[in-house]
Amino acid sequence: MGGLTLLLYQRTLHPELFRILASEQVTRRAYEADIWLVEGGHVISLTAGKNTLTEVIVTKSEPMTDRGLLLSTPCRGEKYHEDTYGNIRYMISTQEEQMTQTLYDAMKHEISSYAAKRELMSAEIPAKQETGGSLSVLDIERRSHELLVQSFHLFDENQMVIKTQAIIEVIKTA
Repeated sequence: MGGLTLLLYQRTLHPELFRILASEQVTRRAYEADIWLVEGGHVISLTAGKNTLTEVIVTKSEPMTDRGLLLSTPCRGEKYHEDTYGNIRYMISTQEEQMTQTLYDAMKHEISSYAAKRELMSAEIPAKQETGGSLSVLDIERRSHELLVQSFHLFDENQMVIKTQAIIEVIKTA
């Protein structure tokens, strides 16, 4: 299994494209957002006025669809991306780290406890014959004009930990 891929779309995506494990809707005066924890990653879709921006972080390397695709980049090493699409400013930093089994187990336990204590959106997938287990956690801050989402995706198979931090901000027009 490779790492995760970041895909950015200028439209919403159909839920049928994913296996959704947990979801939440956020409605503010400035925007509406759908947040999905999906198998192997997450999807955040934010709409402000006529503009929509969807962040998809998944294990698939091929885009599910090319329609409205703005960006497709692997989350390898440390990455930072910033751009503005209409009235939506988007910033993301991703960090991928492969750990020793001992460090990985400790990190997984720590993130799992943190998620339980703070009642964060999380999903643990048990190991199957063909794939190892995984843990995904989303820490969401819902502000009036911006959405802050910190994600942790842990994969048992290769002791891989991928952390992302995104800020999706609605630009106030004068």
